[in-house]
Amino acid sequence: MMATLALAIATPVIAVPGNNSQAEAATYKNPFKDIISSHPCYDILHEMRDQGIITGYGDGTFRPYEKISRQHAAVLIQRVKTLTPKVGVKAYKDVPKTHPYYDAIMQVQQTGLIKADANGNFNPNKDLTRGEMALILANAFKLEAKGKHPFKDVSQMTEEGKAIAALYEAEIATGYTETTFKPNEPLSRAHYAVFLYRALNYEKTAGKPTETDIPKMSMDMSFNDFQKVVTNDKSLYDVAPDYKVTEFAFNDPRFKKLLIEGQQFVKQTNFKYKEAGAYIHLEEPNWVNTLPPGYMSTQIGIQLDNRNGNIDFHIDYTSENAVNLTLQLFKLAYPELSSLELKIAELAKEAREAYAIEKNTPPGEREFRGNITVEEIGGYELNFGTDSRMEFFWIDVKKK
Repeated sequence: MMATLALAIATPVIAVPGNNSQAEAATYKNPFKDIISSHPCYDILHEMRDQGIITGYGDGTFRPYEKISRQHAAVLIQRVKTLTPKVGVKAYKDVPKTHPYYDAIMQVQQTGLIKADANGNFNPNKDLTRGEMALILANAFKLEAKGKHPFKDVSQMTEEGKAIAALYEAEIATGYTETTFKPNEPLSRAHYAVFLYRALNYEKTAGKPTETDIPKMSMDMSFNDFQKVVTNDKSLYDVAPDYKVTEFAFNDPRFKKLLIEGQQFVKQTNFKYKEAGAYIHLEEPNWVNTLPPGYMSTQIGIQLDNRNGNIDFHIDYTSENAVNLTLQLFKLAYPELSSLELKIAELAKEAREAYAIEKNTPPGEREFRGNITVEEIGGYELNFGTDSRMEFFWIDVKKK
């Protein structure tokens, strides 16, 4: 469920505060009982709640994965924006004036973006779709696209298609994949809150000059533009001002996907890039290496061998966050090897549990002797697992 959430709301337009810091978590009074501090939307949901935009249930929960209804979507947008009427008021058969959300629903109805069904009903309890969300936000925030969206399941010519293009261009919403948006898919409460949050923050900064013009990330961007992103995007990169990206790594097709498309996964965590060249080093704030002295020098390390194009992944396996993010990046670089994901995750868990028990036991006296495994799949040889000294977990991919 968490992985699905992360994928569906990828590529935020603003910097999201780190969400695993206990110090930051303590700043929120009475956090939602079902939103743990490591949840990718922890800060967003509590910030919006404290601003009075969203509320939870009487039992102290937010229920992020429940689908948001059309009536609740109408209420939330009414709280933050005055909608521009496009059509006259037309009463719905199932929304009497005594309905608790009558005014909000009527305002949304006047935009012409959530229409009645064939029987003249609004269906207030029906799930809101991603396409309807795009129409509401694009109209409410007066967003218009200059270009086209890349989604094959959405027309470029319809009002909905233009709204989706506007949200995509503003980086408020992205697709499930590079070419699909799934406009008829129901939307969760957490998703709607995040898209609304991005729209509000986009409105605050749109058209205002910034100190540095940061190019938009894309697979067809130039090497020089990528260098600008790495040295100027302080929300994601923690590198020196004169840090230099490695050009041969940028030109390697698989590694380039990690450098560019990998951002969509990193942005859903509080990891930052310490390096982004032939080495990709990713760390969470205040990370401290508690593993035995050895090869491990960063929480996640990804290395490209310029001689043969092989890629190695080295992980602090004691961190579930590091393992989960690494698996997402591994599948991005090697989609043909994704069948090994579960086995890799199981070996990392085995090592993590063993280390928790035996970390203070001398290596020669431990019951755990490492779990390095070798697999051959489709012309690749993979070595993955933890070494006998428990120094690190690696995924070593070699093309035979």
